[in-house]
Amino acid sequence: MTTTSAPTPSAPAEGPRPPLTHQEALAAARALAPRLRDHAPEADRLRTLPDAAVRLLDEAHLFDLLTPRGLGGSGLGFDTALLVTEELSRGCASAGWVRAVMGGTTWAVAQMPLRARQEVFAAPSTRVALQLRLDGPPAERTAEGCLLPAQRGRFCSGVDHAEWILAGVSAPAVPGGEPEPHVVLLPRRRTEGIDDWHTGGLRGTGSRSFTTPALLVPEHRVLPLSALDPVTPSPHGRPETAPYRMAFAATGTTALAGVLLGTARAALDAHAEHGGRGSALDAPALTAAVDAARALLLADLAALAASGTPGGSPQERARMRRDIAYAGTRCREVVNAVYEASGAGAIYDTAPVQRIWRDANAAAQHPAFDLRRWGPPHAEALSAAVTAPPEASP
Repeated sequence: MTTTSAPTPSAPAEGPRPPLTHQEALAAARALAPRLRDHAPEADRLRTLPDAAVRLLDEAHLFDLLTPRGLGGSGLGFDTALLVTEELSRGCASAGWVRAVMGGTTWAVAQMPLRARQEVFAAPSTRVALQLRLDGPPAERTAEGCLLPAQRGRFCSGVDHAEWILAGVSAPAVPGGEPEPHVVLLPRRRTEGIDDWHTGGLRGTGSRSFTTPALLVPEHRVLPLSALDPVTPSPHGRPETAPYRMAFAATGTTALAGVLLGTARAALDAHAEHGGRGSALDAPALTAAVDAARALLLADLAALAASGTPGGSPQERARMRRDIAYAGTRCREVVNAVYEASGAGAIYDTAPVQRIWRDANAAAQHPAFDLRRWGPPHAEALSAAVTAPPEASP
């Protein structure tokens, strides 16, 4: 079954958007969390975020935290993205996840050719979905750009609300060359959605599959993936703010960890709101575990921002990826502990802790949170993998 729909209309432009400070962004997210919580049951039913929830994120300017100020964003860092996502996910994990994904794609678009930046950032709203690896034959390089054969993508979070899709493809750098990883910017209207997002958790992310026909992607919407690594000189200029001196291979899933931080907080909130039932639950210890996970991630981000090595040293990158996995794993355990202590009533769809439990466990299935992959037993492989792109997201 396929589905097509127009993306959520953008709010009317009312002049340039003032950039947010770190504290203003956090305050906006905290204010939105209860309203997103109210929309969460509808998001579950629709299997995508309601338009009203997307407009709330849009009007609060939370998709453009990493976007440089010169392009209409707030020019903030990955620490802000992490904490804002945590606050939003305390209300609705699906809304936090979509913000995390779409808020990360602007980082890449800001390093694309000027014409592509103008096409995306001149719009009243910046909503770019992410598809890290399209499934299909390699693209062909032509004088006009990339000739992309018919392709299929999966786990494209928020695609229903996107104007664009940033997609990973295999393509030669020059006609006749060997294929290498590239990113291309696709108009969402040129794709056809597949209604296959029937899941246990994160239902509201609408992370459905889609197909594209064979199409020509113009040269200004094509970029070698290597150009996004701070070790490599940028062919089109790189913003000077801290996030652009950090390797996205290490930091790209940081905001997704904010979803698990937020669901752990939400589970503890739900436990407290229902009188703290479950005498076996050590709520102070669980709260401390979430606090410690957050502190670990913020410390890693600070170390990467201050690193004397462009993009961070291999050890700093490896530590970031390991600690993202560790934080997500610990938060999943917190949510599961609360669910298990919540009694038989937690199995009902009307029980908030049941949705929180489903969402947290769905989020933690992402490869970024697999400690077996990123933990100490695999230190050598991890150091070698730090230049690889983050995994595709649900």
